[in-house]
Order: sequence, then C-alpha cells, then structure tokens
Amino acid sequence: MQYDLLIQGGTLVLPGEGLAAGDIAIADGRIAAILAPGSRVSAERTLDASGLHIFPGIVDPHTHIGLGNGLADWGSETRSAALGGVTTLFTYLMSGESYFPVIAENLAAAQREAVIDYGFHLVPCSEVHLAELERYASEFGVTSFKFFTSFRGDEGAYLGITGADDGYLFRYLRAVARLPGGLACVHPENIEVVWQLRRELQEAGRDDLPAWNESRPDFVEAECVSRTMIYAAQVGCPLYLVHFSSAAALREYRAGKERFPGVPFWGETCPHYLTHTSDPALGPLGKVNPPLRSPADTEALWQAIFSGLIDTIGSDHVPRPRARKTGSIWKASAGFPGLATLLPVMLSEGYHQRGLPLDRIAELCATNPARALGVGRRKGCLHVGWDGDLTLVDLAAERTVDSAQLGSFSDYSLYEGWRLRGWPVATIVRGKVVMEEGAVAAEGGWGTYLPRRGE
Repeated sequence: MQYDLLIQGGTLVLPGEGLAAGDIAIADGRIAAILAPGSRVSAERTLDASGLHIFPGIVDPHTHIGLGNGLADWGSETRSAALGGVTTLFTYLMSGESYFPVIAENLAAAQREAVIDYGFHLVPCSEVHLAELERYASEFGVTSFKFFTSFRGDEGAYLGITGADDGYLFRYLRAVARLPGGLACVHPENIEVVWQLRRELQEAGRDDLPAWNESRPDFVEAECVSRTMIYAAQVGCPLYLVHFSSAAALREYRAGKERFPGVPFWGETCPHYLTHTSDPALGPLGKVNPPLRSPADTEALWQAIFSGLIDTIGSDHVPRPRARKTGSIWKASAGFPGLATLLPVMLSEGYHQRGLPLDRIAELCATNPARALGVGRRKGCLHVGWDGDLTLVDLAAERTVDSAQLGSFSDYSLYEGWRLRGWPVATIVRGKVVMEEGAVAAEGGWGTYLPRRGE
C-alpha cells in the first residue's frame, strides 16, 4: 500500500499504556497502520523521528479565541497552537445575544485562517440561549457549554454577557442534561462574597497581586464547586469544572465525586496554576480568574495530577496584548496567553522536574480532553482509523521562552525568559505537517470544524 506519510524511528506515547517503539503510517488523513520499527513500506513522504517521542496530537479544551484581535485571532492563535504541538483547540464564544450569527462569523473566519482543527463551546447567559440550546446542538453540533457563576450583575458586561443567578444555573444544567452528549462546563466562583471582600480591600488601599487572591479566596471557589456538583447530580448532567486553582476546591471535588459516583465529572487545571503563585513581583501581569494562589495550592494540584483526580489540562489562553495588563490590579485585564507553552511546560515541569510519566501527560493533554468534549472516537490516541494527528517531541530540546517566537497576537508570556526542556518539533494535523522545526508550514484554512453529535 502507498501511504501519504510515514513517521519512522520514534517512540510512541500510548496513553494509559506507556511507551513503545513503532512506525506510524497515515493515509487519507487517518492513521492507516502502526507498524513494527523499520518496516519497509512505501510513502509519499517519510519523516525520521529517531530520538523523538510521538504523542497523540495535543487537544486544548480551554481557549478564548477572539479576545485579542477579534476574528483575526483565528490566524495568529491557531499558528501559535501549532508551534506548541496543539492539533485541536476548543474555544469559548461569548455573547449576550443569539449565538447563530456569532457561530457563523467565527466559522467563516476559521475556515479562512485556522491551521489546526477546532470546535466551539457556547456561554449561555440569557433566556434566548436556553431556548436555542437544542438547535445549537442539532444544527452546529455544539454540545458543550459554559456558565460563569462569577458573571452576575454587570461583571460580564465588558464581554457582552448578562448576569444570571442560581436558578438560571440549575435550568442550564437541566437543559444540557437533555442533550445527547451534552456537557456543562462551569467556572466556579461565588462572586457575591468576592464583591464584599474586594470592597474591603479597596477601602484599605490595597492594589497588589496578593490582594487579587485575597479578594477571590479559595473558599469562594470551593463552595461553588460543591454547590454546582450538587445541582448537576440532581438532574444527571455531565459536569466539567474548569481551571481548578486551589487545594480547597480539590477537596470539594473529591468529596463530590465520592458522593455522586454515577454522575460524569471532569476536572481541569491550567499550567499557570502549576508553576506560579501570587507573588507581588508579578504585579498585574499575574492577574487571572481564579487567582494564582499559594505554593501549597500548587503542590496540591500536582498531587491531584499524579493521583488521577485532575482529568485535563487547558491553557485558558487569552491573547490580549501586554498593554492590557498594566495599571491598577483592579482594572488590568485578567488572563494571559498559553497555547504555545502548554505542552513544553508539562514536559519541563512535569516530566523532567517531577517525573510525571509521558503517557499521563498524553492522557491529560490529548486523550481526556478529546473524550470529555465528544471527539474521543477520532482524536486523542494513536489508534488505526483515527485522525492522523501527531505531535513529535524532542525531550532533550531546551529553549528560552521568547514571546516573539510564539506566534500569538499577544506580545508577552508568563514564562518569558524561562528555560524549558522538552519541545515539539513537528505538529501533524490529519496527516499534514503544519509545523516543522519552529516554522508553520500550513496555509490558513487547513483546520476543520469539529461538530459533535452526542458521541
């Protein structure tokens, strides 16, 4: 058989199984064969992966395309993703109005510009969203949604999002539970308590990064995790809790999973919570929701990764420029870019520094996100018949992080100047090499939309 692409000589990273020597052949965009090392077969192109590790293509479940340079983000940010070994991303679309025009304009932009595959989550916050939820699923294959418990009052006004209460949260969970393959994502923070604490800190004249943490302490995250899990259990709704940041929230998550064993729960954290704390020297650059916390919280998150309590890693990528991160801690923009550094951070800080097994990294960064988001029958593993999405990694490669080389519209990185060990050297999407040796090779529009139909 004539294959389109043959990757020879590498070490396969098999989620849940470990490592194995083998060659991978791809035809018509899918993995056609996993062969014994050195098999003599014919291919249009052969890549020598000697000394490299072959991961399933990385799946980032948590990004915010459009919050940097509008629809132009589909070009810059998917290229940044490819530079970081990411082959698929899911992004949150946010609006207070019907999502039909929002989906249409993002699809049009992505079809022109995206170099990797992509899918959407929607953020319901109004009556029209609940009324249209089934149509979003049936017409566009959007089966994952996100509710911001922190967007009450005018908290989400800058994104065009209206506030909603716990009654809406309950109705949202009940509506998602009815959808085939429905998944309810929730950002857990009790914002009413935050309002009180923030007012007290501002009146005291505080204006530093630790104050941001103190205004949104771990217990407001933990309480909301518990409450949301109780609601989800009442209606049998699969629940995906985003960006765990604290030991307190993890305790409630563990307790909820034990209390409601029949409900599918997924827990996510982000690289920045594993590597950074609320160090005042970071200033507004380190502002994010929920906040960066203490070294004890960072250690608890690593333990949860090793134990299996944490299921996925998402970048929570926000491609705004550094200029939006200046001034008062109360006014600076929250969040930062992270698509291109997600995998290098996990390799450097997880594998090299802590001994986190490579197949566990593949589970966290590919297999589990794909399964949670309804594309687990085509992405996230190295299986014959699945999409030919691969990330080739040089574990020995060391690079100093330079935001100018990361391809994002954002002009800084939280890891600027860090020396990370372990970098992707090739990113392959459905059999096409879209990144090789630090250069994006694919033209815009190669990426394809991923509708989900209740898989």
